[in-house]
Amino acid sequence: MKLRSKLLISIAVSLLAVVPAWTQTIPSDGSDLDFSPTNNIVVDLSIAVPGLWNADNSANAGKGIYDSNKWAVVFKYRSVNIPAGVTVTFTNHPSHAPVVWLVAGNVVINGTLSVAGHDSYPADSLSLLTPAEPGPGGFRGGASGPSGNGGGYGPGSGAYATYASSYGNPQIIPLIGGSGAYARAADSYYTGGGGGGALLIDAMAVLINGTVSADGGNYFSSGGAIRLIAAQVSGTGDIHAQGNSGAGNGRIRIETLTLAPTIRITPVTIAVAPAAIPIIWPADDAPTVRVASVDGTPTPGDPTAPLASAADIPLQKNGTVQVILETKNFPVEGVVQLRTVQKYGPAAWVSATNSAGTFAQATWIANVTFAPGFTTLQARATVP
Repeated sequence: MKLRSKLLISIAVSLLAVVPAWTQTIPSDGSDLDFSPTNNIVVDLSIAVPGLWNADNSANAGKGIYDSNKWAVVFKYRSVNIPAGVTVTFTNHPSHAPVVWLVAGNVVINGTLSVAGHDSYPADSLSLLTPAEPGPGGFRGGASGPSGNGGGYGPGSGAYATYASSYGNPQIIPLIGGSGAYARAADSYYTGGGGGGALLIDAMAVLINGTVSADGGNYFSSGGAIRLIAAQVSGTGDIHAQGNSGAGNGRIRIETLTLAPTIRITPVTIAVAPAAIPIIWPADDAPTVRVASVDGTPTPGDPTAPLASAADIPLQKNGTVQVILETKNFPVEGVVQLRTVQKYGPAAWVSATNSAGTFAQATWIANVTFAPGFTTLQARATVP
């Protein structure tokens, strides 16, 4: 980590805007070098190197690091420059992790930077059998097949024919994107759109004359999340994380001393003062919940829910099985639930019962009867 003084950022035709008097610690060693595409580019997150997010990445510069404990693909750039007419999008990591850009210098976006969810697919597309991809950090839309329409994925996805809703917290910690929509049947069949992704940029200064988008894909998916941390955020561009067709908007957080009023932001937000040392990740003692085992089989440490040809846990058993969930730093008087989502069928919430443990660590049991085919599980813990 380096303590860096303020820099000047070039605005359009070499006009300079002075960054406010402020010093920030940015956890970037610049080992992914400069990011300055000259043509449209799709950044492949699947080639990110597994490791610790703050490790030197010089040996694999430009590929980023996937830290499964943080659930993020992290790039540590020296600077970023996306010219006008250039669009930057992403191919998801198998974990669908969000994107974090830690930039030692300045970020200039005159083109388009998008972590938006993919649109739904119509009935004449072979892609109907595959859930629509979200933006990185978001959740997939429901698939449609001969045996039925599947539920959307993510904490905001609702019942059939409903809109994916908003959720999360104003701090956007943890960094998490939007939810996918149910597959639907109207005059023809469509997959549900993918949820908007999640993006964090921490830099000395950010100039946006273009567009930064974390919108949800079409047909009722919710918007994702965009978090910017910089001494100054300037420009005349657009930042949006909108839900589609009436679905819930995502969240935008801008931590800066100066936010230009000429930037169009949807949903609307206000600037908040950044911390000298930015808080990027949840605290080590933050509450967590996870699925620990299914019918006695431990879950993998980094599940991916491939939903095609293979599964995180192959289960060949009829009838009801026990799903064990584990909470940490969570009161045993709280509510723990399990959402089951069939690939080609409905989704449902199942309540879990506390089995043993304390606030520090506890286990919970949910009894689930699985339908044939793929089912994904998502845990939720709330305090009334």
